[in-house]
Amino acid sequence: MKLGTPSLQTILIAAFLTAALSPVPAAQAAAPAAQVAMLAPQAAHAAAPATDDIVPPSRPTGLRDNCVSDYPGVVFCWQPSTDNVAVTAYDVYRETSTGYVKVGTAAASAYPIFSEPGLVPGQRYTYVVVARDAAGNISQPSEPVSALAREGLPVPTRTPTPQPGLSCAATYLATSWNTGLTAGITVKNTGTTAIDGWTLTVDYPTSDVRLSGGWSAGWTQAGSRLSGVNESWNKVIGTGATTQVGFNAWHSGYAPAPTKIALNGTTCTVL
Repeated sequence: MKLGTPSLQTILIAAFLTAALSPVPAAQAAAPAAQVAMLAPQAAHAAAPATDDIVPPSRPTGLRDNCVSDYPGVVFCWQPSTDNVAVTAYDVYRETSTGYVKVGTAAASAYPIFSEPGLVPGQRYTYVVVARDAAGNISQPSEPVSALAREGLPVPTRTPTPQPGLSCAATYLATSWNTGLTAGITVKNTGTTAIDGWTLTVDYPTSDVRLSGGWSAGWTQAGSRLSGVNESWNKVIGTGATTQVGFNAWHSGYAPAPTKIALNGTTCTVL
């Protein structure tokens, strides 16, 4: 990757103009922020109050990958920038097929760090970081860092013991797009006794499906299995009754159907 790509060049031009501006009257002190907003819309922010501070922060350096090894996604950190007053935040840009896009802001600290979830595990992503101060001055962008999206450490889950006399049926409806997936599951108690407390497990053929969030259950993932534990309000499923749960997930372009859905260790009939 070259620093001369259009979007990154825009950031460089904005940083150069900020550094090159000479002191101006207080009424014009918001000009640097306005110029940045015009030259780099994705980095635009509200004009700072009138100030004599026209010195930009130093360029972020020392970017390195894998600062937190158990995080499911990208995590990288860097050396803090310096400023004549104070650095207030860091804007983070990720390279896309059309240029650099702002994907988040990291707080100013002695150990600045940035994380981004929901990325494809095993794929590398390129980022640059820009420091910002309270007056709206921005630094030159950092050198790019290539960060690997990781799966994170597996979350241990208990394999439920099959409940005697329990039987269930499940309906699985999923909508997938690009690398996203939303799944809704309706579970019915087809047994002869009420279920008081449950764990629903959804097994996929591979670990390609990566959990990003869910509803109506406490969701976790271990390998290719997603597990949802009941909430307090849907703990009991009476005889013939149903409960509905669901989750969002990421995949690499192909969203397989689950191989098994089970309730408290008992395999449900998938309708």
